[in-house]
Amino acid sequence: MYNNKWFIVPKAKPAAKLRLFCFPYAGGQAAIYFPLARLLSEQIELVAVQLPGRGNRMFEPALTSAQDIAKAVAPQIQACADKPFALLGYSNGCLQAYEVAHRLQQADVRHVFMAARSAPQLGIQREPIHLLADQQFKQELALLGGTPQELLAYDELMELMLPTLRADFKLGYDYQCPQVNPPAIDLTSIAGRFDKDVPAENVLAWQQLFAGSCQHHVIDGDHFFINTHLTKMAHIIELALLPHCQQAKATIANTKAALSG
Repeated sequence: MYNNKWFIVPKAKPAAKLRLFCFPYAGGQAAIYFPLARLLSEQIELVAVQLPGRGNRMFEPALTSAQDIAKAVAPQIQACADKPFALLGYSNGCLQAYEVAHRLQQADVRHVFMAARSAPQLGIQREPIHLLADQQFKQELALLGGTPQELLAYDELMELMLPTLRADFKLGYDYQCPQVNPPAIDLTSIAGRFDKDVPAENVLAWQQLFAGSCQHHVIDGDHFFINTHLTKMAHIIELALLPHCQQAKATIANTKAALSG
């Protein structure tokens, strides 16, 4: 897993009881999850998904559908299923996590976190900004707030990044909620109280798409509360995953006792 181009493990935790695979927001790369990895306990090993078209995969063409991403990533996650795992999606990453959850619901996926994204059955709430001319597109990116100003001002780097950014926003705009049975997986939805683009009730609506137990949290932040309220987010994740970690620990202990007996 540590040599897989799809995954970056910011902090290896060999004794962890569970892995958390994290999908980034539009234009984001695996590095956005590095601070979260440092906040989580030794029981949870964070695995950041590195999509094509960014970071160390900058020169690979970006994928333009959540289904294509899930088709590629799900087998890679399943190959790492020596431990129970959970999925986390942030904004656009929720669509990818949702598609992966469907493909792996028969595997050992214990929990799904959906953060800062309206549930897809509600339809799209924004204009197709990926179709705008470059200058207008960059202006929209600046208004959304997720792209650093220094990157927006760096013309050469932006020229490299624009195809990936367009692909990501196209992915979010084109996505259609599949007509499938809700997976029997536990869900935690997380919203920003001051998110002007994604109301908390729209994030809560993810509960309609899961058949497991559901929890909902509202954090005092805007759309990018991952940057401003990360400690609170980490606490929510820890509380949700603690029972699964304890269960995995008990299973390992019972297996060892059976083998020694």
